[in-house]
Amino acid sequence: MNRSARWFVEKLVLAARMVASKSVGHLPHTVAELQRQIHDDLRRQHPEWIEPGGESPMCDFYEARLRRLLETCARSGPAEAA
Repeated sequence: MNRSARWFVEKLVLAARMVASKSVGHLPHTVAELQRQIHDDLRRQHPEWIEPGGESPMCDFYEARLRRLLETCARSGPAEAA
């Protein structure tokens, strides 16, 4: 993973943990919890992105980007990802 992608993932995880600790009273402990928190928060913070049928291409885009970055980070290995 290149340096800017690594920086982005680190900042995203830190920000998500800070938001989660304030909004739900605990930090996400797993990637799945973090992804669920981001999923819920994107929809709550951007209701204009939600289409009448409940679909949200914009939220889906951000969630897919996060998933790709996390997968890239996981493939890099712990020493390189840190």
